[in-house]
Amino acid sequence: MIKVISERDDSMHIVGKILILMLAVSAAFGFIIGARLVNTRATYMKQLQDAKANDEKSAEKLAAARQSFEDARANLEREMLRWDRYYTVKGVFDATNNAIVANAGTTLGIQPKTEFYAFQLDAGGASTYVGSFNAAEVAKTESGLKATFPVRAEDVPSWNGQNFRLRTTIPSSFVKRIVDLQTELLNRDELLKKQEKNLSTQGELVATARDQRDTRVAELLGGGAGITTGLVADINKADDTRNASLQRVDDLRRKIFDAKARVKDLIQENNNLAAGLPGQPPKQQAEAVQPRS
Repeated sequence: MIKVISERDDSMHIVGKILILMLAVSAAFGFIIGARLVNTRATYMKQLQDAKANDEKSAEKLAAARQSFEDARANLEREMLRWDRYYTVKGVFDATNNAIVANAGTTLGIQPKTEFYAFQLDAGGASTYVGSFNAAEVAKTESGLKATFPVRAEDVPSWNGQNFRLRTTIPSSFVKRIVDLQTELLNRDELLKKQEKNLSTQGELVATARDQRDTRVAELLGGGAGITTGLVADINKADDTRNASLQRVDDLRRKIFDAKARVKDLIQENNNLAAGLPGQPPKQQAEAVQPRS
C-alpha cells in the first residue's frame, strides 16, 4: 500500500514538472506574442491616425476642388453667354465677291441675313480673327458670307482651304477693340496710299529732272537728243576761229609794221641818195624828198 502511494507521488511530481515547464513555455510565448501584439496595435493605431489625417486633408482638398469646379463652371456659363453658340465649317474665300463660300447652310442652323464673326482655325486648334460677315446667300448645305469690312488683298491668300469658326456673338469689349483696330488699319492704309502717291510723284519729278539734265548735258557736250555737237564744242570752235583770226590780224599788223619800217628805211635811203646828188644844197635836197605826213 505504501509502495503504491509512493509511485503515485512520483508520477504526480513528474507531471507537475512537465506542467510547470509547459506553463513557463506558454508564458514566454504569450509574452512574446503580447509584445508583438502591442507593437502591431501601435503600428495600426499610427496608420489609423495618419489615415484620418490624410482623409481630413483629402476632404479639404476635395471641398476646395469642388468649389473651384463650381466657380469654373459658373465662369464658363457666363463666358458662353457672352460668346453664344458657334458653327465650325470649311470654307474658301472668293476674292471676286469678297465672301466666304462655306459648306454649311440651313441644315446646320445658319440663317440668312445673320451676321457672323469668323475665326480662322489652324491645325492645332488655335483661332485667328478674320472679320465680320453677313450671310447673304444661304442654301441647305452651302452659304455665301459677304464681308462687311474692307478686304485687304494681301490677307486673301491665307484664307483659302481653311476651317472657320462662325460665331453669332462675341464680347462687346472685343467688338470695340476690333473696330478700333480696323479704324487704325484704314487710317494707316490711307497714309500708305498717300506716301506711295507722294513717292510716285517724287519719282516722276526725278525722271523729269534727269531728262532735263540729259538734255542740258547734250546741249553742252552733244551726243544726245538729236544734237551732234554741244555748246562747249561750238564755243571751243568759235574760240579757235577767233584765236586764228587774232593770229592773222597780228600777222598782218606785224607785216604792216615791217612794211612801215621798210618804207621808212627806203625814204631814209632815198634822202641819203638825194643828198648826194650834185648841184643841190644838202638842205634843199632833204626838203625836196621829205614825204608828207
